[in-house]
Amino acid sequence: MRQNLRNIFLVARGEYVRWLMNPRMIMVLVLVILIREQIIVPMMQAAAEMEQPLNGVESCIAAANSGLILLLLPLVYLVLTSSFPTVDGNILFYIKRMGRGNWIVGEMLFQIFAALTYCVVFIIVTMAQTIRVSYFANGWSIPVTDYDKVLAEAASVRMDLIVPPNLYFQMPPYKAFLLSYVLLFLFLMLCSMFFLTGCLYSKKLIFFLLLVVQIVLGGALYTIEHTGMWFFPVSHAILRTHYRSYFRKYVFSPWLSIAIFAALILVLAVISYRRAKKVNVDMIGGNLLT
Repeated sequence: MRQNLRNIFLVARGEYVRWLMNPRMIMVLVLVILIREQIIVPMMQAAAEMEQPLNGVESCIAAANSGLILLLLPLVYLVLTSSFPTVDGNILFYIKRMGRGNWIVGEMLFQIFAALTYCVVFIIVTMAQTIRVSYFANGWSIPVTDYDKVLAEAASVRMDLIVPPNLYFQMPPYKAFLLSYVLLFLFLMLCSMFFLTGCLYSKKLIFFLLLVVQIVLGGALYTIEHTGMWFFPVSHAILRTHYRSYFRKYVFSPWLSIAIFAALILVLAVISYRRAKKVNVDMIGGNLLT
């Protein structure tokens, strides 16, 4: 059966609307509060003490490179998407009407919409909280680069723990911002595609637990800077792990991480598409606990 763009879009739109209306979205508010306490408040305090503005994208870079935030962001995203693909009493008729190929491609398109929305929302919410004391230019701010050494022992926060020096020594902020969120978006896509594959093989709970385990273990290895972290996709999603502190030499190329993410997503997309052609619809699960 040939692909029908209209049917693909209808599937993606329906899932996207249901996702936006998901009551679990309240969990996003918890993350926003955590980002404010861990990132925004300390950065605003440093800017006030130095009487200098921040760069508008620095808070977003800090959030995307925080070990704690990067541990919770994908976990919350997994919970928000764990009830998809949607399965109800009309699923057999719905898939038959749309076409199996159109349905699975629509589900993949929905994953793109969801992951992109998730990243954009956090960018906007994070940036909005510092915008009144920010400027927009492709240069790092004085509070980020000089706060720790200027105030030294009188410093009330540790800026190097919020915005890692290996980023502002290695690249301008716009590049750091773009790479940080490309990596995050691709990692979320990889997680959702992996979970979608698990749903099609009727192993959704096992695949969900595997995702949680790799995020937690990868985050732990990243915290202790163990080289084994590179075997876990979550470590590839954190831009700061790719660069040395001072030397312009990769620990692991971010471009290679992007290529790995893209290749894995493509492989999972092919597997899911082929599986959707012959899977028993009754075995497709949207409820994680069934």
